[in-house]
Amino acid sequence: MSTAQPTPASPRRRWFLKTTLAVVAVGAAVGGGIWVRRGFDGSALTPHGREVFKAVARGVLGPLLPAPGTPEREAMLTRYLGNLEALINSLPKAKRDQISLLAGMLANAPTRWMLSGMWTSWADASDEQVIQALRELQSSDSLVPNISYAAARALTCMAYFTIPDYWSHVGYPGPMAI
Repeated sequence: MSTAQPTPASPRRRWFLKTTLAVVAVGAAVGGGIWVRRGFDGSALTPHGREVFKAVARGVLGPLLPAPGTPEREAMLTRYLGNLEALINSLPKAKRDQISLLAGMLANAPTRWMLSGMWTSWADASDEQVIQALRELQSSDSLVPNISYAAARALTCMAYFTIPDYWSHVGYPGPMAI
């Protein structure tokens, strides 16, 4: 009778297990960061969501906004964010959840860097950095950054251009009387 000794796990198996655990830990950390920094909570934009969409507006609407640092610009962006909240609240819950995830991904530093190449927070980024980050999202070879850009830009334009007071900034006189 021979007594067979159990063989230790092979080095490849140990490497695979360690790598899997590392990937799971990083994924959980990034996912947790996105959850903590979600962009829409219940019926209002979170501070992180406001930061993201305010910066996107600075990048997308730049020439239509008053000069940086002016009270008019801040008032205009505050009104835009209120309109954006109303727009998001008019959407089904599934869409609100997707917008929250989008803002969470863009607010979370690791995922923002992976998607847009920008490590700086949106609030601390200059208008030029925001424009560059949006260009990176738009021109990426991957689908997720492209969709992220398209969604953020579409939401921004819908929320901004549904405010009749801002139509004159683009030369639109408003709907014709019939």
